[in-house]
Amino acid sequence: MSTVEREHLDRVRSRFTRTAEQFARFALATRAGEAERLARLAAPRGDELALDLACGPGTFTRAFAARVRFLYAVDLTPAMLAQARQAAARAGLANLAFACGEANSLPFADSALGLAVCAYSFHHFFDPARPAHELSRVARPGGRVALADIIVPAGADPEWNNRIERARDSSHARTLTLAQLHGLLEAAGLRVMATEMGERLRHFDDWMETIGCPPGTPAYAETRRLMEASIPGDTAGFRPRVIPASPAGAPTSQDRLEFVQTSAFVVAEKL
Repeated sequence: MSTVEREHLDRVRSRFTRTAEQFARFALATRAGEAERLARLAAPRGDELALDLACGPGTFTRAFAARVRFLYAVDLTPAMLAQARQAAARAGLANLAFACGEANSLPFADSALGLAVCAYSFHHFFDPARPAHELSRVARPGGRVALADIIVPAGADPEWNNRIERARDSSHARTLTLAQLHGLLEAAGLRVMATEMGERLRHFDDWMETIGCPPGTPAYAETRRLMEASIPGDTAGFRPRVIPASPAGAPTSQDRLEFVQTSAFVVAEKL
C-alpha cells in the first residue's frame, strides 16, 4: 500500500472516529428505509453467509442480518463498530460477528459468501476497483453483491460535485457516476441485475453538523460557498436552493440552504 493510500485510510478512520456518535444518529434514523430497500432488491434466500463491508453504525447490518443465516460486519473504524454492536443489540440480532478490517484485503476465502453488501462507502475508497474485486472474490458463483452509494447525477460535472464533497470532508475520495459504478462491478466479474435510484432532500447545516463542521468553521464556509456557486446551471448536480430567512430581506447568513443527494442501489451477481 502506498504512503498516499495509507494517509487516506488514516483520514477516513480519524473522520469516523471523531464523528461516530453524530453520524450514527443520522444514519440509523434516516437510512433505515434505504437499508430495507437494498435488502428487498438483493432478495436473500435466508440461508446465506453474508458480509456487510464498511458497516458503519450498522444501518444496513440490521436489515440484512434479519434476512440471512449469518452476517459478518466489517469496518475500518473501531468507534463505528461499537455503534454497530449497540444497534444490533437493540434490534435483538445475534446471528452476526464484528471485525475490524479494510476493504482492500477481506479476511475471507474465495467464494466463501452468498451475499456481500457495501453501503455508502465507495466514495471513501481510494481505489474503488480493489474493493469491488474483493467483494466479487469472496462471493460464490451465483452469489450477489449489493451496493448503495451517492452518485454524480447524469449531466452534472463530476469534478465540481467532488470539489464540494472534498471541501466538506477530507476523507472523501470520489463520488462515481452510475456508469462508473456499473463498470467497476462488471470489471470485477459481476453481472448487474437490478438498479434503482433514490433522492434525499438535505438541509445544508444538518449535513455539515453530521461531520462536525457547524457554522463558523472554515470547512462550513468553503463548502457553502462552493454549493451556492453551483446554483446557476446546477453545475454539480445537487439542485441547491437558498430559502431566505426573510422573504423581503437581503441575503443573510441565516438563509437556509437545501440540496438533493442522488443515490444508486445496485445488485449484481457473481458470474
